[in-house]
Amino acid sequence: MIEIEHLSKRFGESIVVDDVSFTVGEGEIAVVVGTSGAGKSTLLRMINRLVVPDAGRVLIDGQDTATIPEDELRHRIGYVIQGYGLFPHRTVAENIATVPRLLGWDRRRIAARVEELLDLFQLDPGEFAQKFPHQLSGGQQQRVGVARALAAKPALLLMDEPFGALDPVIRGKAQDDLLAIQRRLGTTIVLVTHDMNEAFHLGSRIAVMDQARLVQYAKPADLLTHPAEAFVEQLVGTAERPFRLLSLASVQDAMEPGSAEGDPITVSATLREALAQLIWRGRSALPVADAAGAPIGRISVDGILKHGRSLA
Repeated sequence: MIEIEHLSKRFGESIVVDDVSFTVGEGEIAVVVGTSGAGKSTLLRMINRLVVPDAGRVLIDGQDTATIPEDELRHRIGYVIQGYGLFPHRTVAENIATVPRLLGWDRRRIAARVEELLDLFQLDPGEFAQKFPHQLSGGQQQRVGVARALAAKPALLLMDEPFGALDPVIRGKAQDDLLAIQRRLGTTIVLVTHDMNEAFHLGSRIAVMDQARLVQYAKPADLLTHPAEAFVEQLVGTAERPFRLLSLASVQDAMEPGSAEGDPITVSATLREALAQLIWRGRSALPVADAAGAPIGRISVDGILKHGRSLA
């Protein structure tokens, strides 16, 4: 658990972070959003003390980070920045091994961990371990950057605009990969982004910052249905709010008994995806299939709209 208590920071006469407090539960993804200059990145850097707060404190599993030696703290917290910060003259394997080497792991343990992470990120060790960063695509560099941050098995991962340099197609795949790996490892993540679609896709909870203040910290659905003030309402997008609500629910939530004609929609698809398919195919209903492809019900436009009204 991460507890952020009354953090504040000034640079000269400018208040960059103003009395910010929130808690991130174990295994959650907390996404920090806001306009440029709202204090998002400074807040993130205060968690691992790359920036020392003027007031307030950060507790990790009840321990004040100010009492932890800086080197030890940095080794316990993974950190990923935009551009990934890979060492250009080190191989992929050497990049991933950076923190384990600093911690004094033996060669066999390091090699096993590098291979494990390359497999986890779907990068064949035989093909990628000895490549250099310039030989990788942007998406591959991003995966190596996250793998390096996870190498020493940190309980907390900080990510500052990690997907900002990726094109939209690769970005979506990278987000899905992160979610899948996070669910598998149970890592607690605090991620900064300016992209609201990314925030709603990834966040267990979303922290909205404006002019150095935290104006709301809530689950995505609560942020959409009960924005705390006009700024939050503007940020989440009035016209987009119904569709974002549908993207937070799955087909299973609005599935009906019975059958329908046409190619099935998977039960794990979002209601937004299902509605798009129904409209695109000109259907009022489509069958729903489980992960094995077996039919288990149907989804209809009326059912989606009814469920959507219950969320609003």
